Amino acid sequence: MKFTKKSWGILALTIVCIIAIPAIIFTTSKAKASTAIDKQIAAYGIPADDIIDISKLGYDFKSGGYGRIITTKKDMAKWKAYLENPKHEKDNYYITYDKNNKQVREKKNTNDPQSTDWYYIFHYDRGEVTVNASVFGNWIDPTGSEMKEFSSLLSYPTKK
Repeated sequence: MKFTKKSWGILALTIVCIIAIPAIIFTTSKAKASTAIDKQIAAYGIPADDIIDISKLGYDFKSGGYGRIITTKKDMAKWKAYLENPKHEKDNYYITYDKNNKQVREKKNTNDPQSTDWYYIFHYDRGEVTVNASVFGNWIDPTGSEMKEFSSLLSYPTKK
């Protein structure tokens, strides 16, 4: 089969459409998600200068939609103080296993935001933002009844 100028033009247009259209859709969806999540963060009363990103805005292929995980400077300070309190010493360690499957206690790095046990999960899907919090591995709906137990720990426990 011989390619003519017309067939090369059609092929080029097809390739541009295959690449450009999804790129435009992805870019606009990500911008909408970013704006919606930023508005929800502001609705919680979290100042922009207090935010520490644990996971920047990205697409979640498992559940669909976009997600962003943050903590705050205030929560990091409260978490560190909580763990340094002698009565909470048991919470200051991870239990891991070595190569011989023996239990090892590993102290948490309270200066690393990636290691924090207190964070907020913002998820955008189909125009709606949902928010959950995690405190020591307990996923919490900030509007749910179990939030009362943990609200004294988080700096920004519920939507205002």
